[in-house]
Amino acid sequence: MIRTLASIVITLLLIFGLSWYEMRYVDRIFEHFNAMLLSLRQKTESGTALYEDGTAVQTYWDKQRHRMHIWLPHSSLLEVDYQMDEALGFLYLKDYEGALPKIDVLIGLSENIPDSYSLNLGNIF
Repeated sequence: MIRTLASIVITLLLIFGLSWYEMRYVDRIFEHFNAMLLSLRQKTESGTALYEDGTAVQTYWDKQRHRMHIWLPHSSLLEVDYQMDEALGFLYLKDYEGALPKIDVLIGLSENIPDSYSLNLGNIF
């Protein structure tokens, strides 16, 4: 009986510990990604953004995306990839008005994806 209760408590502690680690890890990556996107948006809005600025954000995302597949569904990460590719295309053409909505979508995704998969009552029920 004692062993059973101890193993249940240990299992619950492991589940909550890993959940907490996952939430903090995902939040930290998306906070940094969001800061990079906000900077890119400011440059795009002022008309000073370069294609290289966009590729720097994409390079960061590509490095982090492979780690995020452990914690998040592929479809959510794929949406970020699509929007990023379209924004880069507009930046390459120096079409800042076309790039702004795509960057805004990316900012929205970077704010909403971590919350969508975090451990809270709204996501459970």
